[in-house]
Amino acid sequence: MDGREAQPARELWYCDGWAPNLKIHHRVRGALFDGRSAYQRIEVCDTYDFGRLLIIDDLPQAAERDEMIYARAITWPALLAVKGPKRVLVAGGGDGHVLRDVLRFPTVTSAVICDIDSMVTQVTSELMPFMWNGAGEDRRARIEHRDALEFLADLAPGSFEVVISDITDPTGEGTASHGLYTPEYFKLLRRALVDGGICVAQAQELSIKDWADHKRLRGLAAGVFRAVRSGHAYVPSFGYPEGFIFASDDPRALDLARSQAESALADNGLVGDPYFDAAVYQAMFALPPLVAAELARSADAAGERSGETPRGPGGSLTR
Repeated sequence: MDGREAQPARELWYCDGWAPNLKIHHRVRGALFDGRSAYQRIEVCDTYDFGRLLIIDDLPQAAERDEMIYARAITWPALLAVKGPKRVLVAGGGDGHVLRDVLRFPTVTSAVICDIDSMVTQVTSELMPFMWNGAGEDRRARIEHRDALEFLADLAPGSFEVVISDITDPTGEGTASHGLYTPEYFKLLRRALVDGGICVAQAQELSIKDWADHKRLRGLAAGVFRAVRSGHAYVPSFGYPEGFIFASDDPRALDLARSQAESALADNGLVGDPYFDAAVYQAMFALPPLVAAELARSADAAGERSGETPRGPGGSLTR
């Protein structure tokens, strides 16, 4: 012993660079994976508060402790509304948890994931198996690793009752989802649906702090579908309410009464879920008056660039 005190291990943190004036730091036990595919950078780290965390192009995508909140919110409302047998398409979704929640509905007869990046599927299957829970082996599931625009263009019209856009945020030229936030993309999603089917899209932050990017995406959907509705769900690991766009040519499909939601949950054997019930369904669409008023205004600037780096410069692991 030389009399010197032992130095504590240097702490490892993941910094989610949410915005220029706001950053969220997650203390992590260690980095489990850090690699780059042909399309994006993919990381998995083990955090103290949220368990294993998937990060793509420096932005958090899903955390072990609360990923089910996002997965339920983007899947269950549409699947509860569409009656009878359902075919479902998930554009993106290569991390598995949206497919997992889709397949919890016995009325789903088939579900297709179209995600361009096979590395996301491989890494999450190995390091975050809770995201999949065996969904990839379900006989109703099919996984396609293709460009979503090409896949959609090859589909016959009316191939699905529900289409879900679970793609990453657009963070600039060259990123995997950059070319998908366009009117053409939403037109292809509409073409893939049967009459009266429902489209659901991940649509960035929706809060009193920031609704601009959500409003722009809502404007794109409103230019294609007769009826559009915005919902949100607070995801603790993100630090904000995640926004979702629900769109259909049948307005009735986007607004279930509480009794209807309760009946649909019972019919699908989903009563008693700890993260979603009919009250949560209703709460998703209860927006602050300020936000609701802004979304209701004419989308004069819907086609304008509202900032293609909505979460700031991204995040990084630091010591």
